[in-house]
Amino acid sequence: MALQRRCAYGRAVVMGVPPFFSGCKMDQWVAGVSTVPAIILLIVFGLILFQEAVNGFHDVANAIATVIYSNALTPTQSVVLAATFNFLGVLLGGTAVAFGLVYLLPESMVAGINTRGEAALFFAMIVAAVVWNFGTWWLGIPSSTTHAYIGAILGIAMADAFLAGRPVADQINWLQGERVMLALMLSPLVGFVLGFVLLALIRWRVRDPAMYQPVEGSTPPSPGIRRVLIAGAAGVSLMHGSNDGQKSIGLMMIVLFGLLPALYGLDPQRLDKDDYARLSQHLVAVSVIASDGRAPEVAVLAEDLLKRLETEPQVVGGTAIGAQQLRTQILRMNTELTRLRKDHAVMNGLQPDQQRQVIQTQALLRDFVEHVPFWVVLLSALALGGGTALGYRRIVTTLGEKMGSHRMTPAQGIAAQTSAVISIAMADGGGLPVSTTHVLSSAVVGSVAATPGHSVNRETLARIAITWVTTLPATILLSFALGVAFYAAFA
Repeated sequence: MALQRRCAYGRAVVMGVPPFFSGCKMDQWVAGVSTVPAIILLIVFGLILFQEAVNGFHDVANAIATVIYSNALTPTQSVVLAATFNFLGVLLGGTAVAFGLVYLLPESMVAGINTRGEAALFFAMIVAAVVWNFGTWWLGIPSSTTHAYIGAILGIAMADAFLAGRPVADQINWLQGERVMLALMLSPLVGFVLGFVLLALIRWRVRDPAMYQPVEGSTPPSPGIRRVLIAGAAGVSLMHGSNDGQKSIGLMMIVLFGLLPALYGLDPQRLDKDDYARLSQHLVAVSVIASDGRAPEVAVLAEDLLKRLETEPQVVGGTAIGAQQLRTQILRMNTELTRLRKDHAVMNGLQPDQQRQVIQTQALLRDFVEHVPFWVVLLSALALGGGTALGYRRIVTTLGEKMGSHRMTPAQGIAAQTSAVISIAMADGGGLPVSTTHVLSSAVVGSVAATPGHSVNRETLARIAITWVTTLPATILLSFALGVAFYAAFA
């Protein structure tokens, strides 16, 4: 018998089944699937899945290049390994990175897309990212899906400001943008340094000559080397899923917030009266802490949110309009708490228990608006694995044969894999999106540079470097232009 739960208005639905097929009242959830914004959002949802497949073409290929070129696994075995551990990475990685990317969008879109203009801009963002990623894959150039997404997001933020006649700076979440851009700039440097250092350590400690020679023919490496390479590929795939795999999840949730705001904006099947009561208690405490001029904006927003929660919260959050309004207030409160936590002068003036209260309140606010259902995670993982199986060869060839003067050696593969795992794990710990492509490609370059008798292929490196440098400005301009054009066409 299927396990059931109650919907917001009392009717049972099957757990885990997307609400499109459930028996609950759809007019309470759907903002009109026949409307133009909803149709656009459905198309965008499909494009996000395609972009995740292209992500597999690019980024997951990085994880398996080492085991393919060392003959540790066959291409088919490598794809199965990568798909499996990417799925586990997405499943176990949480949602911090997913929403870290989403919070770069204009606040109105994060709250829920419900106008033709917002839908047109979001459509432009996805198209710009897909065009850039697919084009660089076609040329066999390792390119960053993360950079493409961020550039596209900044482009539509600029288009949104331009079309509304507002300053561009007001539409970009600089509090989040600073952290993301810092992570993107530092991660390739970290990958290069780690790749260089780890290869040097391997040469110092490991004397096996087979580690430093490209594998010829179809002969597999020794059992010990093979196990290390397979473990490294699994680790990179796991880390890739835990970071890059989350980005499509966050964007799919934006679509769902627009299509079904009262279900996915503030899930009535997950949140009950006790959850709302707990939120109210935390808001009262933070309002007291922020009073006396410490953080006036926080105090005002907390009071406004408390007033809204004085009514029956599940009724407020159980309608499309109510859910979007409540999400908007929660998101604004979250932004102000982020600003408060960055104000060291104010935070240092608080007692330790008051500092903990601020942190706990922000965590609770995010829990309300960052929930991701399992079926969305599953879709992302399947798209990522499918993309790997279909298009891995172009990027694998670049990494395995064209990064240095010789084919990749087992030692270089192990150093690059380990560097990528460490770098991405550090980013995951901070909830920051980084580029698996940039990290692993940089680590490969570092390992080649640390290998006596090997030299970096300057032509390939130049092509990759040009792509790295141009991805952000190119996707910003493309997204901006498409945003203005699509807005004129649809809005």
